[in-house]
Amino acid sequence: MKNWKKAIALVASAAALVSVAACGSGSGDNGGSSSDSGKKTVGFVAVGAEGGFRTANENDIKSAFDEAGFDLIYSPTTQSDQQKQIQAFNKFVNDEVDAIILSSTEDSGWDESLKKAAEAEIPVFTVDRNVDVKDAEAKKAIVSHIGPSNEWCGQQAAEFLNKQYPDGANGLILEGIAGLSVVKDRQTGFDEKIASNQKVLESQSANWSTDEAKTVTAGLLDKYKSDGVQWIWAQNDEMALGAAQAVEAAGLKGKVTIIGNDGTKAALQAVADGELAFDIEYNPIFGKETAQAVQDYLDGKDVEPNIEIESKTFTKDEAQAALDSGERQY
Repeated sequence: MKNWKKAIALVASAAALVSVAACGSGSGDNGGSSSDSGKKTVGFVAVGAEGGFRTANENDIKSAFDEAGFDLIYSPTTQSDQQKQIQAFNKFVNDEVDAIILSSTEDSGWDESLKKAAEAEIPVFTVDRNVDVKDAEAKKAIVSHIGPSNEWCGQQAAEFLNKQYPDGANGLILEGIAGLSVVKDRQTGFDEKIASNQKVLESQSANWSTDEAKTVTAGLLDKYKSDGVQWIWAQNDEMALGAAQAVEAAGLKGKVTIIGNDGTKAALQAVADGELAFDIEYNPIFGKETAQAVQDYLDGKDVEPNIEIESKTFTKDEAQAALDSGERQY
């Protein structure tokens, strides 16, 4: 598509060619496939402020692409607004960037935008969250998905509970925002491994929020007081910390096993302090792997369709050791 457009410009007139060269693809509007410095231009359709994981992840990606010599255009949304993400994505296609990184707020609704990218021969790399694409042409735009395994995270939570409560127990699940692949994948992994004698009293969304998780958990603890809640699995760290606050307020600290997910410093400190029992890292540091995948593809090299980033789990002693090391970046 890019070559076709350039050919039309050449045929049109020499004056048009001069005009294109003068305006440049690296204009202040960030249009075109390379900046004034000659760097390759990559559009980053990002989530923006959402919590410790997101901040660490997006900062790492920005830093890695800068170090790799790319001109990265960062476009975050607000309040998980997918329409703003779609607008940013389509603008990157219209500006003919060299590649697009997509960290989606929702896994569906991307077919039309991806079809435009495929037609324009602009490679797309999904990071962190997968997208659910139905259209065959749209699928052609996606080169690779890069990130940790959300299913693995759910599996770790289930296996920990099975060991903690071999005879079974009653529990609650705090879910993230409905409709996201991360929510579905973490639940899928959990369901694959959780023992049949573990009873989920209720699953409810707390939208990744500490405050909302505190309120939701307080209500559920009261609702299931007679059943005896023994464990809570929160699908991110912020919700786990909110659940811990509600558990303490209800006078149940030490009686309810709480599991978090992401591996942020705040959660690891809570594990070390005994407020959480276990935390599952969802490693946000994969900027270098993403930049390398983009560079390799633009250089004509083969790129794996799924690049899985290794993560860890943390018990009390492991969390303290990780904090003491001073190596945590998030």
